[in-house]
Amino acid sequence: MPESTNRTALVTENLSKRYGQAEYIIKDFNFRFEPGTATGLSGPNGSGKTTLLRLLTTAAYPTSGRILWGDVDIHKQPHVYLSQTGFAFDSSELPQFANTDELLEVILRSRGLWKDDESPERINRLLNLLSLDERRTSLIGTYSSGMMQKTLLAAALITEPPLILLDEPFRALDVSTRQALTDYLNDRKRTHGDTIIISSHLPEIVEQLCDAVIEFPLHKPEAAIS
Repeated sequence: MPESTNRTALVTENLSKRYGQAEYIIKDFNFRFEPGTATGLSGPNGSGKTTLLRLLTTAAYPTSGRILWGDVDIHKQPHVYLSQTGFAFDSSELPQFANTDELLEVILRSRGLWKDDESPERINRLLNLLSLDERRTSLIGTYSSGMMQKTLLAAALITEPPLILLDEPFRALDVSTRQALTDYLNDRKRTHGDTIIISSHLPEIVEQLCDAVIEFPLHKPEAAIS
């Protein structure tokens, strides 16, 4: 992992979350997501996987505890943290009246990563990987559910972030694209030292990609990690 020395761990410290006075969804959860590893989140719907991912993307605030990215408390300095992350959750958040080329260019320019002599080819490679090239100039609002999912993944991965957070990324994907994405993520963690956190109901994908699996619900988090 030649680039792993430039990466940092994502650490939860006594992380707890509940809504109102309801039962805790996550309680005193301690875990260290290391660079160069992929961690799977497994469990039934409603067990807390998406809640943890929302906390890890700062879309939700902890009831108690904290999450650190190096020495950065991610909820106190989200602008620092989010500039280093890529995440794919809900395709309904995609702009309907832009095409994929435009979306990915905007993302690269907003991160200060656009290079006239390199970025178009980076976009080409990623869209070819995800088998989306044939409709890249059509409006996103005309896409099928599978194409929406591919666009969402492209938006998460185009900046080649050191931290990748994915919620059921393989839904609506064809078998060949699933494998291509799995191979790509394995290469990112092994070659570049990226940290990957992924929720998936597909055990074969988890087996191919993940170094550890956290089982939900997290009533006893210390016993839930394999």
